[in-house]
Amino acid sequence: MNSTGRRVAILILGLAAFGLPAAVHAQTKDTPRSPHPQAQRLANWLVSHRGAESGLPVSHVGDGRFKDWCFTYDAAVAALAFIALDRPGEAERIIDFYITSKNARRLGGVIEAVRVVPPYDGKDWSVRTGANIWLGLASYHLFLSTTADKYLTFAAWIGDFALGLQDSDGASPTHGGIKLGPPGDAAFHGDQHFGYDAQLPGFEQIFATEATIDAFALFNLLQGQPGMGRFKSGRDRCLRWLKKVAWNRGQHRFNRGFHHEPDLAVASDVHAWGISALGVARLDAIEPGAAEQMVQFVEANCLSTVVYRSPDGREATVTGFDFVDHEALRQLKRPPLVSPEWTFQMANAYLRLSDDFEAAGDKEKASLYAHKQRHLLDQVMAMASTLDNAAGLPYASLGGVPVGHENDTPVQGSFSTIGVAYGILALTGYDPLRPPGER
Repeated sequence: MNSTGRRVAILILGLAAFGLPAAVHAQTKDTPRSPHPQAQRLANWLVSHRGAESGLPVSHVGDGRFKDWCFTYDAAVAALAFIALDRPGEAERIIDFYITSKNARRLGGVIEAVRVVPPYDGKDWSVRTGANIWLGLASYHLFLSTTADKYLTFAAWIGDFALGLQDSDGASPTHGGIKLGPPGDAAFHGDQHFGYDAQLPGFEQIFATEATIDAFALFNLLQGQPGMGRFKSGRDRCLRWLKKVAWNRGQHRFNRGFHHEPDLAVASDVHAWGISALGVARLDAIEPGAAEQMVQFVEANCLSTVVYRSPDGREATVTGFDFVDHEALRQLKRPPLVSPEWTFQMANAYLRLSDDFEAAGDKEKASLYAHKQRHLLDQVMAMASTLDNAAGLPYASLGGVPVGHENDTPVQGSFSTIGVAYGILALTGYDPLRPPGER
């Protein structure tokens, strides 16, 4: 999963390192609109923890083994956060890096991680569809913000990369699904396999619900542009796969994916993203009431209330979403946790539901989901640590435990670029999976 698959570092970060550098200055001439004050503090943290020349965010601050690493998905969401704050110049620095840096490309796409400082060398050479598509989403929204054609061109390049990884065989049981990544180079043992282990499945063998939702969102944006009708067919195939393959009719929710047979594992993020990208009407076409049934499922099975201890010793009782369901926790042998990133995703899903029900004239449901959205924001922001007017968030409330989707969380005391960036999106109500006309 790209949202957990950023090769999570095992971070040890004291509060002393949190505010480095101490001075927080924007590095462009953009004048942002007046955002939510908490969003501004999160933005200050992003500006403080990035490559001075490249503008790329440092994904895992404080871990010497991953010093100056930036994961592509994190970069994409950070760019979207700056767009949400009406600071496109900050986003341009990030996207321009990937447009111009050819050694960040491989196997037809963009690699997972690069160093944020010269020589900007690759640090994780695997290529995953999800991270690429999010980079495409960021580039498309930057095109809307700036009208610069190069960003539309780059978004379409990534869209074509994703189209090439879609099963277009109408007779296939996985027709319309998007592969987790392209095949690897046979010259490198374990290339494009989980853990670089040739005994584990290759990315091209996995059809991921998450990547298919991501692709639907990008194709849906691109298909409206002149000369890009090919993405409409790709979008419609994604919908077919989500309905025919990913939808779990017994539990009224999405499966995680497909590998030889349906992967029945629960990933809370695909439900949040499914609601954001598809909305009530498209989900009703899968099953009447699907959106609210998904919410009921993840609230019953993935919602956790935990005591979070911040690096400065402060404690807060927080309710939010785990990466997995309660049954998986027993198999993982870990306590429940709260992920700021995945909880912020659900906050945006609640906002989508509120907007959709408001448009349909259902004031009661619109008010219900607006209340749920505000409650989640208050809960997660209680986890923020603030220093010098910059606010950071952990990757999860527990450190050094298995996520349940491939990797472990960082150790206690670390802070997360992806949590901070997604916090900005949720606090501003900016949802990149929704076309502007559906916001």
